[in-house]
Amino acid sequence: MTTALAVALQRAESLEAIPRMTEPGAWDQPDRSRIQVDNEFALMDTRTFKELHEYSASFPTGVYVGKMWKRHDGKFDPTCKPEDRRWLLVWFGHHANPKFVSNNFREILLTDGELPA
Repeated sequence: MTTALAVALQRAESLEAIPRMTEPGAWDQPDRSRIQVDNEFALMDTRTFKELHEYSASFPTGVYVGKMWKRHDGKFDPTCKPEDRRWLLVWFGHHANPKFVSNNFREILLTDGELPA
């Protein structure tokens, strides 16, 4: 891929909430097109939710742009009340310094059911 094309793709992806995964095949996850993201929430169906790996007490190995997972925020915090716990979609995104990635998250809402407690 030419440098200009790579830059153009990166600029186009910067307009998208979840960028295309830079290491396809290295990590199994649902297609990002099945998740609608705004500045606060990630909207998905139950099937997509179940296909996301869960990392509630740690981070996955292998850091690259577009990698996403779910996190039950507060689950392992003894000071967090159960009613304050929430499910998050977390993903690595582009960073101004190409040696780094950004950490991004949105609260998950399901279109067809209730989230597990």
